[in-house]
Amino acid sequence: MTKLLVKNGFVFDPMNNIEGDVKDILIENGRIVSKFSNNSEVKQINATGKTVIPAALDIHAHIASQQLNWARLIGSNNKLFQQRWKGLTLEHIAKSYLSNGYTYILETNVYPSLSKHTLFDLTNLPVLDTSFLLNVSNLWPLELEFQRGMVKDGAAFLSDMLNKTKAFGIKVYNPFEAENWNWKILRENLNEKGRLFNFTPINVYENLLRFVEELKLPHALHAHIEGYESKIGQANLKNVLNKLSSLDLEPSGSRNEIFHLAHASSYNIDGDNTELVNFYNNHRNFDLDLGFIGFNDINPLVTSDRRLINDLTIDANPYKVVRFAVEFEGDFFATFRKFDKKNYGHSILWANAYDLVFKIKDKWQLQFSINYPNYADIYDIPNIATLLLSSKARGAYMKDMNKDFLKDYPLVNNEETISFNDFIIITRASPAKSLGISHIKGGFTEGSDADLNVIDLNIQELNLDTEYEQLKNALNNIEYVIKDGKIIKHNENIDMNLRGKILWASGKVKEEDSKLLLKRKEDFFQKYNSLFLKSYSMPTKGLNLKEID
Repeated sequence: MTKLLVKNGFVFDPMNNIEGDVKDILIENGRIVSKFSNNSEVKQINATGKTVIPAALDIHAHIASQQLNWARLIGSNNKLFQQRWKGLTLEHIAKSYLSNGYTYILETNVYPSLSKHTLFDLTNLPVLDTSFLLNVSNLWPLELEFQRGMVKDGAAFLSDMLNKTKAFGIKVYNPFEAENWNWKILRENLNEKGRLFNFTPINVYENLLRFVEELKLPHALHAHIEGYESKIGQANLKNVLNKLSSLDLEPSGSRNEIFHLAHASSYNIDGDNTELVNFYNNHRNFDLDLGFIGFNDINPLVTSDRRLINDLTIDANPYKVVRFAVEFEGDFFATFRKFDKKNYGHSILWANAYDLVFKIKDKWQLQFSINYPNYADIYDIPNIATLLLSSKARGAYMKDMNKDFLKDYPLVNNEETISFNDFIIITRASPAKSLGISHIKGGFTEGSDADLNVIDLNIQELNLDTEYEQLKNALNNIEYVIKDGKIIKHNENIDMNLRGKILWASGKVKEEDSKLLLKRKEDFFQKYNSLFLKSYSMPTKGLNLKEID
């Protein structure tokens, strides 16, 4: 069956300014169409009295990296991990996302030499469309370009690396802290030069931003600021935002942003988001994902943030920690942790995400995320949704939280909520726009992928503030999840047989400008690395790849 009619539902499509109108959604050959080529063999879903929304996109997750393999290994004998996370198998990850209405995930931290492993996982992940970001913040072959601000050369090299690995974009994360393995030191701040390199981490942020804009990549530079969940991270964030905003760069291509901040809840550990809110309300070309916390019994933690790991170890984390270094690319860590509602600091981090949602005016600058699996489980999303849409649900949820938090934090007495349409913006439309794929994801634009949810809920007759349990129940069992025009989920039945696409991009660079540069880089790899540059190339046979211009 190639044609599907989702009939008479309350449609929410912020991308096309549709907010609860009764409409039909027409699907043919996996795409949204304005009319069918003919009216034969049209399958119908009667959505009368139900709500129809685009499928969700996760703009920040860790689902296909070597780091996750270490978490799986150290959790193999951990009963809590096995019960809650089912070993984090690819099948469990896919079912979790699909059950909650997602059809696309962005893996956000992959070192170039480990990208083959990531592609293997993404190829074997059922149904979901995916992409991944390269972390090149510690990549020694870029030393000269970082030091001298050689934008065209840096961009050309990254374009080649993206093309070889089939990655989607660039991640910046702990720039050149990898030299800690040489000297056993951490720099005091981002303006301090390293012992091996004649440039600062802030130079890496600036130059990677320029490289990405030079290439006109679909997604802006995606950043984790080092030292998150600490005062150092708070200071580093301020430093980065002030520096990058002073460059007065305009976004390239069709997107509005030049910089994406990951899990924004995790930096202001004092609970004061005033400066961050004011910055975003005055800088439209910056966006962020939120990083909601779910308070589970146990959470896997995969990170490259040495400061965070050191802090957790000092706090006597009872779980094993894997520390791992990748040759001239960086290091990463894997362990477990538990967020506790009785912990004051954890309560602050939890509340920060809600504070940012309510105070940042333009919801198109915000994207829903849970820093999966570090901060929450996908199955926590229905509850998080109710806390955003109902102040009464939030009040009930906070009753057993840390007593000092309940005295101090302004969210406790804040009755603000967002609308259901705003929720669709931050979970669907805004992530697609930020990723530069709004022409195929996040809405019902003609020609876009036919990815949508049908929720058995009459949103027009529901008082979300008081009847939030009905909302939570409906989100806990989305009636239909449709992917590429195919019914993947109908109530409890999930079809795991569809194969997802891997979206990638290499940007725009003149080939004649890169030949000599790439020859120099090949020589660098041959001289200093155990891998040749050519070995980073992915065998593409059998991969379901889709290039995004």
